[in-house]
Amino acid sequence: TRTRRPRSRSEMSPSVEIGYWQIRGLGAPLRMLCEYGGLEDVDSQYASGEAWFKEGKPRVAAMNPLANLPYVIDGEKCVCQSTAVMVYVAEKIGVYRGIDDLELLTEIYDLRNGMIDLVYPFRKINRDQAEFEASLEGHMQKAAPKYYKKLEAVLCKNGYKFALADTPCAADFSIFEMLDQHQLLAAKYNHADPLLECPKLKAYHDAFKAEPKLAKYFASDAYKLPCNNPLANAYFH
Repeated sequence: TRTRRPRSRSEMSPSVEIGYWQIRGLGAPLRMLCEYGGLEDVDSQYASGEAWFKEGKPRVAAMNPLANLPYVIDGEKCVCQSTAVMVYVAEKIGVYRGIDDLELLTEIYDLRNGMIDLVYPFRKINRDQAEFEASLEGHMQKAAPKYYKKLEAVLCKNGYKFALADTPCAADFSIFEMLDQHQLLAAKYNHADPLLECPKLKAYHDAFKAEPKLAKYFASDAYKLPCNNPLANAYFH
């Protein structure tokens, strides 16, 4: 089934539909962007492969041959692919900051790709739970901290509360999501949170979580969704 979760505000902005699996994944930053920007949106969450491939994808493909998840539909415009949808919505709400923003988005997707390699058996890197837990130590002690140190250096160099300013840019929503997922991962498997070694990045995570415009999202069911897809047998979800 496809769960449609409408959001509305007293000051209505143009309506959009966003679509993704019924998990956080790449959908969470997009949902947060919509909430932060005050967009009236329909959050279409696909709970099964059948819901997407038999119902959602043909509808989206009729508008855009590049049909994929996530997507955003804005009137007659349909945008697909993860970076493109983030840039589109960020531009729409006025928080996209050009090439520096895009550079950070690309960087954080590298960390996310490491998470995907770690937690999904279909990547054939960790073929079972035991291999996942063996690989997890290296990820938490070496792979993730490598990215955290780079992000810490960005914050030190730029001197803002967030990556590029004292208000969030597009990349901040994806950066926060990866920091938050790793915090949950560390807690679940009794590893040290890499944030503890990066004071500016920890303050960044705390400030993002306390952002008033996102309070409704953090109190919502969307924030409580699995981080990764149980349908694909993710070790951590």
